[in-house]
Amino acid sequence: MPLPRRRTDRASGSRATVPRVLARILLVASLVQAFLIYVPLPTWTAWMLHFAALEACLLGGVTGAGALLLGRGQPAVQALALLGMAAGLAPAIAAAGAFRRERQPFSLMGWMTGPMGPRVPVERDIALAPGLRGDLYRAPGRGPHPFVVVVHGGSWRSGDKGDAAHVSHALAHAGISVVDVTYRLAPAARFPAAIADVKCLVGAVRARAAEFGLDPDRGALLGRSAGAQIALVAAYSDDRIAPSCGVAAGAPLRAVVSVYGPTDLAWSHAHPFVPDVVEGTAALEAYLGGTPETAPEAYRMGTPQSWVHGRVPPTLVVHGTGERCVRMQNAERLVSALGAHGGDVRTLWVPFADHGFDVRRGGFGEQLARGVIVEFLRHHLDAR
Repeated sequence: MPLPRRRTDRASGSRATVPRVLARILLVASLVQAFLIYVPLPTWTAWMLHFAALEACLLGGVTGAGALLLGRGQPAVQALALLGMAAGLAPAIAAAGAFRRERQPFSLMGWMTGPMGPRVPVERDIALAPGLRGDLYRAPGRGPHPFVVVVHGGSWRSGDKGDAAHVSHALAHAGISVVDVTYRLAPAARFPAAIADVKCLVGAVRARAAEFGLDPDRGALLGRSAGAQIALVAAYSDDRIAPSCGVAAGAPLRAVVSVYGPTDLAWSHAHPFVPDVVEGTAALEAYLGGTPETAPEAYRMGTPQSWVHGRVPPTLVVHGTGERCVRMQNAERLVSALGAHGGDVRTLWVPFADHGFDVRRGGFGEQLARGVIVEFLRHHLDAR
């Protein structure tokens, strides 16, 4: 008689151990994800893991909640699980508040699947000027349509047109044709070559507006990262930075959008990225031809704030509050300068978002920024 009872006890104990082990596995997963979200590590691989952990924050909340539920009778496990769950859900909760403030819809299915969204016809590698090309995303329907010239990032030394193509498709679908362009790169072509190229490209697009179905008087610029600095200076600066080709000046641009752009170059040189996984200080020196001490005029003219005393187009500044590459002070300094000079500026602070947050389709920050950018440009370009 005692023997069957011992077998039953062992089986019961084994069954009781399963949720305890599973609780600890889920706890470890939740805490690892929280660590990757909040603790900067100085390698490219770790930064990519941080980005993935941030994008999957809802899963961290779920694993933390699972550990909390399965860890009954284990006070330490439950306390740590609650911490992991809160850390994982914090970015999602903050994002929910931002979606509500900006009156933008959020798609859970889009977050899970990252769909491309609406597609429009694209004409690739159009020669716009010597050595400069562009991809044209045509808005549907009868034109002429407003247009936006998109300037890619890449620390001024690399990159190519085609980044975040889903945003270009969304803009075109909303009635704004997109011309996504190339420009000359550093160190072979130093400042202000890239800005001169973008001015040339805007003029070239306007010159061929009838061919492309565009309204030459309803144009804007949008840049990401280094491309945002280029776009801002191209939009703000006067003829001291001339186009790199012979084009007419045309009407002033209607708007400019900066997405996580470096806007105070001397300050950025003195405050490197944390961690500096893309060698940002070296990129600045390659682009501007030296340090703030050896090339002060290039740093001054390359800083958008230096130009805001004149008439500048309405500006949308999009920046992540969790930026570790282009620190948020860049955006704040630009916004402050625009405000001091009566500039028309709108901001979008994307909660917890880090550099490149809009590259993954459907992410919290990507959905939010895409909606605000489309809304801002449609308003200022009078898109129908």
